[in-house]
Amino acid sequence: MRNALFPVLTLIAIAILLFMPPITQDPAYHHFADQRVVLGIPNFWNIASNLSFLLVAMWGLRALASRASFVEGWERRAYAIFLLGIALIAVGSACYHAWPSDATLIWDRLPMTIAFMSVLATVTGERISSRAGRLLLFPLIAIGIASVIYWKFTGDLRPYLFVQFYPVLALPLMILFYPARYTGANGVIALAAFYVLAKLLECFDRDLARVIDTGGHPWKHVAAAIGVLCYVVSVERRRPKGDNMQP
Repeated sequence: MRNALFPVLTLIAIAILLFMPPITQDPAYHHFADQRVVLGIPNFWNIASNLSFLLVAMWGLRALASRASFVEGWERRAYAIFLLGIALIAVGSACYHAWPSDATLIWDRLPMTIAFMSVLATVTGERISSRAGRLLLFPLIAIGIASVIYWKFTGDLRPYLFVQFYPVLALPLMILFYPARYTGANGVIALAAFYVLAKLLECFDRDLARVIDTGGHPWKHVAAAIGVLCYVVSVERRRPKGDNMQP
């Protein structure tokens, strides 16, 4: 029964998207609450807050030096790809916020899909099947990238929304129903939880501007980066189950 959970979840998610009408990008999305110019830089805080992603990615590289953090070599590659995606988010999102438009939004979303899909494959390997995670890593990343390209050429966001939100549903279910191979699994839960918080800050950007001068969007970046940091720290400290070393 447990083994049917994710095939069924995937089919249901795909069916819902297929029966929905195409979803297009709202032009108002590019009009953020805070558009102030600071130090000659427009949309300064929306740009500067992306530094948090770069700092977390650099911090995460330290975990790659710890062989105890990974049982298998492919997990190290997947983690390195995840960190690369996070670093590229800092660059892509900064470029997008410097010139907000559909044309530049693609450079924000492409690295996000790399991060989403690499962590999904990694946790699949850690929880369900190492072989499945290894085999799914690059196909999942390809699907993520394809979803952004599909939106670019068709204007339809449905595949991208699937790539964005499916991991948020799947990761907690993996943790709930499958045993961990490592200590310190709470980092994945924090990653998903802070991402949900980040999306809420994004949705209420203008409402929060009545309370916070910057609005919610710069804090979206910070919240998402904190979630990544929680995951990075958990990877750095974790050990394979049964290892006598203390996390």
